[in-house]
Amino acid sequence: MLVNLLINFSLLTTFIFFGDMILALLKGKRAFSKLQLHALYGIGFGLFGIVQLYFAFPLGDGTIIDFRQVSILAATYLGGPVTGMITTSLIALFRLFFLGEINEATLLGVVNIVITFLVGVFAFSLKIPAFYRWLVAACGMVILSTCILLPLVGWTNIGTILLFDMICFMACLFNYLLINHLEKSHDALEMFKEAAERDFLTGLHNPRSFNLIFKKTAEISALQNEPFSLLLIDIDHFKVVNDTYGHAAGDVVLSKLADILQSGIRIRDYCARKGGEEFAVLLLRCTADKGMTVAEKLRSSVQDSIFVLPDQSQLRITISVGVSSFPESAPAEMLEKADEALYEAKGKGRNQVCYAEARLT
Repeated sequence: MLVNLLINFSLLTTFIFFGDMILALLKGKRAFSKLQLHALYGIGFGLFGIVQLYFAFPLGDGTIIDFRQVSILAATYLGGPVTGMITTSLIALFRLFFLGEINEATLLGVVNIVITFLVGVFAFSLKIPAFYRWLVAACGMVILSTCILLPLVGWTNIGTILLFDMICFMACLFNYLLINHLEKSHDALEMFKEAAERDFLTGLHNPRSFNLIFKKTAEISALQNEPFSLLLIDIDHFKVVNDTYGHAAGDVVLSKLADILQSGIRIRDYCARKGGEEFAVLLLRCTADKGMTVAEKLRSSVQDSIFVLPDQSQLRITISVGVSSFPESAPAEMLEKADEALYEAKGKGRNQVCYAEARLT
């Protein structure tokens, strides 16, 4: 029994670890909705629970023990009740119709699976730290297993049942530690990734990050024949601000301007600091005319804003904006076109928006 249970345990931890790696790779290639992720978790743990049945330990009269309950708890913890229900349904259906004849042990096994799911839903809904929720779930699972196994195999096998309970309880807590470790690793990775992709002063995308986003957007837009617009923005006479008020005041202006730009675009759009006092905005699924409208709105918002400096003095600034768009310009030319339009706006007196090509009617 011990060998089979250890194999079951090893399979479970290996599945969680490598399953997490595979899911991370899939997320990197495409975006998944919350519902899709929950379905993937549910199906994955359900199929794995079926694999666990083949490494179960028989106790006689059709009774088998394994760690399928731990898989159900892990699925419920990671994806919620819907995920747990998918996992439970797959394991229960397979246990009923594809793993020997249906007898009392089979039916009680299915009951055990279903109640384990309900125990998980209850435990993981408690407003207590995650470790204690897992502790409640593990205790509930052990008590349930003992109550179901004893009538089937009798008190003569109580030692085996208690050994199984102990290993199962430890498996629960170990998998909590493994899942918790993976979650913390993901959080740390996201923090490092965020730091690598963001400008330290404004919190906007940095040039490297923006270039990657622009390249990806251009590829997708060209493939799907969808318009998008690029705005290059420069603060007018920013050197005067630094020379007159100091670099600390200049940093305040840059940070406040970043907030204005970010609040003036949609959530799905991107804003970046290209360097110094130059910013860039990428507007997805946005035509040239709409791009000009957004650019004018941003220019007006900046002009009407008051910038409070570290010494509490107040300052007003203006920006110049150059706009280019696809499909009017090829993606490879858009940065150059927007830059030309920006210099045109500066040449015309600043505090205005220019388009590199003839306006669309």
